[in-house]
Amino acid sequence: MKIALISKKGGVGKTTLAVLLHEALKQTGTSVAVRDYDAQGSATKALARINGTREVQGKKVDVLLIDTPPSLTLPATPAAVAVADIVLIPTSPSPMDLWEAEETAAFAKAKNPKAIVRIVLNKTRAGTLLTSGVKTALGNTVPVLPMALGDRQAYQQLLLGGWEMLDTQAAKELLQLTVAVTSLRK
Repeated sequence: MKIALISKKGGVGKTTLAVLLHEALKQTGTSVAVRDYDAQGSATKALARINGTREVQGKKVDVLLIDTPPSLTLPATPAAVAVADIVLIPTSPSPMDLWEAEETAAFAKAKNPKAIVRIVLNKTRAGTLLTSGVKTALGNTVPVLPMALGDRQAYQQLLLGGWEMLDTQAAKELLQLTVAVTSLRK
């Protein structure tokens, strides 16, 4: 399975989500690797710190996560979408981020009509108007993954030290998100 993480803008959590999914999938015994298309190389840097797995040409894995640059016009993003089985669009519940996510979803659907496209809410806060109003704001245009990631420092800590840096609640939330993502192809 190939999962592309794309967004029109930076700072919404593409790379963080790629590394978090990488670590959660490893916990389930799934072979996983990350292809880092972003020129900043942040996924590569994080994987080096936590003994993660970058893609190796010719080596098969169960799940390949493709981290892309914050742009829809650079060649890496359409290339990632073209080969993806699933396209994830991380976004915060901020209206401006949601508007960009809608445009990104339309782009993904146009480039690869066979791919499953989902918005993944990131940096959410339970009980807030922004988080609870996302589905209303998006209408029926783009499906939102039923599991979201809360605004937790533990996710940033994972980037420094791996899975062991997560508290119990963060680990549980991340595993639930991983099940929601991997269940899309079944």
